[in-house]
Order: sequence, then C-alpha cells, then structure tokens
Amino acid sequence: MARRAPAVERAVAVLNHLAAHSDDKLTLSEIARDLQLNKATLHAILNALADAGYLVRDPARKSYGLGPALIAVGNASAASSTSVDYALPEMQALTDELGLDCVASAAIHDEIVILARTGTPRPFGVHVLPGQRLPLRPPIGTVFVAWSPEEDVEHWLSLLGSAAGLKELERHRKSLASVAARGYSVGLEGGGRAARSAEGRALTLQESIRGLRTEEYAPLQLDSDTTYRANHIGAPVFGPEGEVEIALFVIGFPGPITGRDIDRIADKLKAAAERVTKGIHGRAPES
Repeated sequence: MARRAPAVERAVAVLNHLAAHSDDKLTLSEIARDLQLNKATLHAILNALADAGYLVRDPARKSYGLGPALIAVGNASAASSTSVDYALPEMQALTDELGLDCVASAAIHDEIVILARTGTPRPFGVHVLPGQRLPLRPPIGTVFVAWSPEEDVEHWLSLLGSAAGLKELERHRKSLASVAARGYSVGLEGGGRAARSAEGRALTLQESIRGLRTEEYAPLQLDSDTTYRANHIGAPVFGPEGEVEIALFVIGFPGPITGRDIDRIADKLKAAAERVTKGIHGRAPES
C-alpha cells in the first residue's frame, strides 16, 4: 500500500473546496472551519499555493480564491484528454440544438470530477464548472456504475455505510438495472429541494445534493405523459475495454418536462455519446 502524504492531501482538499465555492473568496478561518484543519497548518498550505499561483489572496479581506496557474493546468489536462476532445463538439451541438447546458465528467476513485461544460451558467439553478467534484456515492453516479462489474457495484453500495438496510440496497440495485436497460440516467429535483442558497446565490454542486431522497431523485420508470422536474439526463461514453470512460449530461432545464420529452432528449444525448465512443475507439459492453 502506498504511503499517505497528509500535506498533499490537505492541499488537494483546499483546492477542491475552493473550486466548489468558485464564486466566493474564503478566509483562512472559513476554510479551516469547513475542512476542520489547524489554522497554522492551513496558513502554510495557503501561502505555498498562493506563491505558486494556484491561489490568489485578497489582501483587503485576507481571503483566498483560485489562481491563474490552475488555468494552465486545466487547459493542459483537457488538451491531453482524447475523450474530452471528441466530446466537446458533440456537447456544443447538443447545447445549440436543445438550448440546454452540457457537461462531461469522469469517475475518479470515489468522486465524480467535472471535466468540461458547454452553455452559459444561468442565474438560477446549480452552478457547475470544470474542476468541481461530487462524491460517487448512492444515489449519485448510476451512469458510471450501471455497467460495472459486481465488485465495483458492491464498493459503490458500501459507501452508504452499515446503516443502509437491505431494502435500500435493493432499491439502488434496481436503479442501476433501470439505467442499464434505458441506456441513460435521469435525476429529478425533489419537491423540497431549494433552487437557491439562503444567501440567494446559485447552489454549489455539493449543496445541491444534500438531503437527496433516492425515491425522488432516481426513478425506476418514467411515464410518457407524466411531468417531471429534471435535474439532469446522463449517457455513458465507453472506452476500449467497455468501461465508462466519461459521461455526458444535459442540465439546466428551465421548467418541468414530460417523460416523453426526457426520452427524446436522452435519444439525442445517447447518439452523441455513441459517436464519442466510436471516435475514441471504445465499445459498449456486451449485455
């Protein structure tokens, strides 16, 4: 087993946290509180990241935000990603045709990382930007897990912890089977979920998933004539070994849509994902 590097882990946690709050600059005290880090240790990390250009410091507020060096890192990473190269034209075409934003993301360890986005963030709704991360934990991430081997499914389910009952686990298994059968995932907005934060700003990804109820979020079936509040529709791009390389999502629905409309949009999204799969010489796994 590789040795842990706590200082590196803390620096990564700081960058991820600031990426999740990219519209705000946070003070040392706020970051220390949110990440439960010692202030002296955090001060050294912030200084090192700021000196390298990965963070910028506002001397008036004594707060920190993401720095310009990350732009170069992000551009270099995107340039080296064949799947994103092939996906971006398809994503832009979907945005132009559907009037919806499109996002590409990948599952990395137990997180979902946003890689690219087309469209313009709206003043209302969830604020999604490249570099942001979500936990790959039920009910999140079905499109990444639905075609996975059993051991990966078991790991995904295990992230619920020991409190998860048999009924809950079975519901998640059925959700995966439904996604695999449809060829796409769909996430719905629950009736009690806020569209904005208490301060009136757009929600971060992390804030948007708090309090998710699986029954509301991941429907097993969709009725053509029923109206739904869609959060996203996602389709997989498969790699050379039949693994989910990345997933494409359409987001930013301005209002409720019918199950028939969800299917129509999903068909266009799946066709785009299939073209990207072909472009990177991937293949769908055998049924």
